Amino acid sequence: MIIDITVQNFQQALLDASNTKTVVVFFHAQAVPECQAMAPIVERLIGSDSQHIDLARVNVEDPQLQSLASQLGLQALPAMVAFKDGQPVNVLEGPQDEAAIHQFLQPYQPNEAELLLEQAKQMLGMDPKGAYGLLQQARALEDSATLRLYLAECALALNKLDETKQLLATVGMADQDSQYQHIQARLKLAEEAADSPELRELEQKLAAEPDSLLLKEELSVLLFQAGKQEEALQLLIEVLQKDLAFGEARKRFLDMITTMGADPIASKFRRKLYSMLY
Repeated sequence: MIIDITVQNFQQALLDASNTKTVVVFFHAQAVPECQAMAPIVERLIGSDSQHIDLARVNVEDPQLQSLASQLGLQALPAMVAFKDGQPVNVLEGPQDEAAIHQFLQPYQPNEAELLLEQAKQMLGMDPKGAYGLLQQARALEDSATLRLYLAECALALNKLDETKQLLATVGMADQDSQYQHIQARLKLAEEAADSPELRELEQKLAAEPDSLLLKEELSVLLFQAGKQEEALQLLIEVLQKDLAFGEARKRFLDMITTMGADPIASKFRRKLYSMLY
């Protein structure tokens, strides 16, 4: 948001607003040509719809606003002052080029990983697969508990139960908030729903005949459908290690890998197959 500060809106648009996002105050005067040159650059770099920074313009030619510049000890125009939590945290005085303005604003604007996270959060409900890909990119740039939680939420939406469980295991106690608890509860329900009698029966049969390639292949299909992708792929790799041409094992394996897209688990098992083939 870009707003002109007045005596009437000073409290709400500057001090109160800075409690939820950074407010950059641009002090200017019509009589100073450098202000006219710098103003459009500041407005373009911040933007009118920024989710992270508000731009508040103060015309110091207004007698009622001159005291604000004096209280901040400003000595040159144009000037930029960043406010957070009602307090000034950084000042830039005098004429500046675009590079200097960008450097001043950078600490208060999101980095690439944060932008990817914001995009993913908007997509999560409509396109969890797309959101999952964005979150993988973000995590490669900057790993954090927040990213892992949203990645776990995406994985759960895509029925990647093993990965959901693994991601939640990396979240420390300090970050186990309501989102974490919600995902845990949904994961438990998904695991209970996936634990079908048919799956349990096949697991029991395989336990009795651990060398049966046919049982491993059949069980892998049910495991994959139940969201246990890593277990399913591991069983098929064991089959292929014994016999590359056994039944539909190789086709099933490749189909599973394809449906998992850029999933790191898929990449791991793809490499295992290639090492066997080449």
